[in-house]
Amino acid sequence: MFLKLLDNLNFIAGCKKYKIGLWQCPNFLFLVMGLLTIASMFGTYFASKSFDNETVTIVGVSIVAAIIVTVGSFVVRGVEKIAEANVIKNEFISVVSHQLCGPLSSIRWNMEVLETDSSPEHLKPSPKQMVFLKNIKSANDKMLKLVNQLLEVNRIDEGREIFHDEKADVGAITDQAISELNDLVEERKVEIVKRIAPDLPPVYADASALKTVIRNLVSNAVKYSREKGKVEVDIKPEGKKMLLVVRDWGVGIPRHQHRKVFEKFFRSSNEARYRTDGIGLGLYLAKAIVENFGGELWFESEAGKGSTFFASIPVV
Repeated sequence: MFLKLLDNLNFIAGCKKYKIGLWQCPNFLFLVMGLLTIASMFGTYFASKSFDNETVTIVGVSIVAAIIVTVGSFVVRGVEKIAEANVIKNEFISVVSHQLCGPLSSIRWNMEVLETDSSPEHLKPSPKQMVFLKNIKSANDKMLKLVNQLLEVNRIDEGREIFHDEKADVGAITDQAISELNDLVEERKVEIVKRIAPDLPPVYADASALKTVIRNLVSNAVKYSREKGKVEVDIKPEGKKMLLVVRDWGVGIPRHQHRKVFEKFFRSSNEARYRTDGIGLGLYLAKAIVENFGGELWFESEAGKGSTFFASIPVV
């Protein structure tokens, strides 16, 4: 505990980590302001005790106030620089993602044309070439999915994401979401047990976005399950809300990383880190979408024992 506190107070290391100069680093500048404020309090007290002349006290306090204001301006500039860097980063992601979407979509379309080509037999790709084409298409689909995730995250961060809320059948959406993960499920040899309450009322949400939430939660559970493991998907009414529970018995998340789970680009430092795809945007997207619906997303997890994610969404 004490070592962790010392680590948090190591502002110089923190500033170096984010490649920010000390006089542009808000943490360091706030520390300087705090020390100056304390020094000014003691200085004013001793000056008032040592000098009967009010002018000396007023001048001393004014000088200290001017110094604090100057340091405060450095703080503001440091925060502005960080904000500008964030804006530039979002714009860069948006532009690059848009530029990549076109070529990747074109590649996918051409792959599909080659797969369904009705040319004479001697002009068609050989079985070996078809395997290569299938691999290219699979890799292209992963890249296209990643680009679309980056665009969606960027729209949410900038408040430009538009959700078309309507009455949505969660059971049907869940079936669609899980069916889209068939290849992943077969690859990982994981069993999915699905339990959907028969009296489940519709929810008021964007059907496409809700499918993204379910797909992200289930795919995450499958990826971090051990081979021949099991993933349970339970959906049931709970008062005026619908509760979605996705449970796995995989590698779990270390307790000290729980607070970072829903952050962008977070990936747990467990044994499955380097054998799973993705860059850590699925849970961030799921939480942002669920909260947009007026719901909540939370989890319970223990390293080595698996994880359980809960999504609570208001029903119509």
